[in-house]
Formats: sequence, structure tokens, C-alpha cells
Amino acid sequence: MSLSTGTRRASGTVHTQVDQTQAPSGQVILFIAAVLVAGMTCVLYLWQQSRIVAANQDITNLNAQMITREQQLADLQAQVNRLQAVTHVVAMANKLGMVQGNSLQFKQVTVNESGQPPVVASLSPNQESTVVLPATNAAITYWWQDAWDGMFSLLQ
Repeated sequence: MSLSTGTRRASGTVHTQVDQTQAPSGQVILFIAAVLVAGMTCVLYLWQQSRIVAANQDITNLNAQMITREQQLADLQAQVNRLQAVTHVVAMANKLGMVQGNSLQFKQVTVNESGQPPVVASLSPNQESTVVLPATNAAITYWWQDAWDGMFSLLQ
């Protein structure tokens, strides 16, 4: 045996021992990585399931609130219908001392529903719309004044 052959054998043996010690550490790292991946998968699955359960509970709570609100709306609508009924209005008016007025005591205004409002004053096409119509304003004021006077006399 020569010196070079012994070195080769010694170095070959050293390489084999180094390869054997590196192989288990690679397998250990692979095992740790697999365990971490499996653990993270489980954690994320459980987190997702908890979010689903929380969302289902929120939906259940919101459905209960919606049913309660719909019932309250139905109750309020029934109360509105009861209060707006003609019999209730007449009963409350009688209770408050109101009586139906005599048509001979009041002025009756008839409004025609022709679709077109009556024209009080019309402007020529080239005239601006800053015209003040005091006669119309006085007529409207007079009509409202008559209406208030009629209501005041009814209350006395």
C-alpha cells in the first residue's frame, strides 16, 4: 500500500461518515417541515371553521332581529289603519266636541281637475319673470283669511 492509497481510503471513509451524518439531519428537517405544514393546515382549518360558526351565529341573530322588526312594522301598520279608520276619526271628533258643519254656514270652493292649472297672469316670451302681482297675492291672502276666520268661528 502506498501512502496515496491509504489517504484515499481514509478520505473515502471520511466522506461516507460525513454523508451518513448529513442524511439524518436532512430527514429530520424534512420531518419538521412536514409537521409544521400539517400543523398550520390544522390551525387554518380550525380558524376557518370558527369564522363559519361565527358567521352563522350572526346570521341567526340578524334573522331574529329582522323578524322582530317585521312584527313591529306590522303592529304599527295595524295601529295606523285603526287610527285612520273613518269610525275612529268620527268617534274622536265627537269626543273632542267637534260636530259636522252645516254646509249653508260655510263657503264651498270647487276645484276643477282639468289637468291644467288656471293661469293667473302670463308673461310675454321676452319679458322677465320678476313681475310682482299684488292683486293675486291679496286674493290668496283674502281666501286664507276667510278660511281661518271660518275655523275660528267654528271653535267658538
